Amino acid sequence: MYLVDYHVHTQRCGHACGEDREYIETAISRGLREMGFSDHVPRFYQPKDAKMTVTERGMTAAELEGYVRAVWAYQEEYPEIKIKLGLEVDFVPGWEREIERIGSLYPWDYLIGSVHFIPEWNYGYIVRETEHGPEEIYPEYFKKVAEAAESGLFDVLGHIDLPKRSFERLAPEVMADLQQELAERLGKAGAVIELNTYGIRGGKIKNVGLYPDEQLLRFCREQGVRVTLGSDAHRPQDVGADFEQALKLMRSAGYTEIVTFERRSVKMIPWETY
Repeated sequence: MYLVDYHVHTQRCGHACGEDREYIETAISRGLREMGFSDHVPRFYQPKDAKMTVTERGMTAAELEGYVRAVWAYQEEYPEIKIKLGLEVDFVPGWEREIERIGSLYPWDYLIGSVHFIPEWNYGYIVRETEHGPEEIYPEYFKKVAEAAESGLFDVLGHIDLPKRSFERLAPEVMADLQQELAERLGKAGAVIELNTYGIRGGKIKNVGLYPDEQLLRFCREQGVRVTLGSDAHRPQDVGADFEQALKLMRSAGYTEIVTFERRSVKMIPWETY
């Protein structure tokens, strides 16, 4: 079985704990064939209104070089596992050139594009949104995820239905229509999404589950959207956590291959038979 975890943070982001090596050693102990560090990008965007509060979530610009060099060193130190160099980057419309610049700084293996906030509203973390309800949040969030895919700036999209961590889902028929539209746009964009297990370990409401949920994942499968795996680990013990549920969902949705990355090139791996 060929399993990877491409969504792993480090303490540099300011809201994760543990030493880098602890994450690597957990990955090895759980039999992963690859893991990728993908810590949060240093903030590159600025609201038009300088007084607007920004939820900080990334490493500092001064830490980026050290982060990259550390990952390169771990690649040499741990030959028993493939360690990939990634970065989680916020998708912020209007800042595409800066995202392109960041993508050219180092020989990244992949960039995760994530929507964490809706800049037309504010720069606060979407799961803590208080001024808008789910009937506004889900359509706008899915729209931003689709735009991130269509931008061509990213190699994989992170937690594509993140709002369910805090907000009740809309009526089933409304949710299905929104998810179908998102899946169609992702398919046309040739997108890769992650099957992210973080929701199993934390949420403000019950039954958050995996990102995305089964219905959305099935829609994505029907549209040819490819998939990879990520734990969104912020603690060493989270690396590869809850993957048994992710694998069950992949089987159910009909995914026989996962995407792996190297220097921003894609390779498909039959994960159960490789």
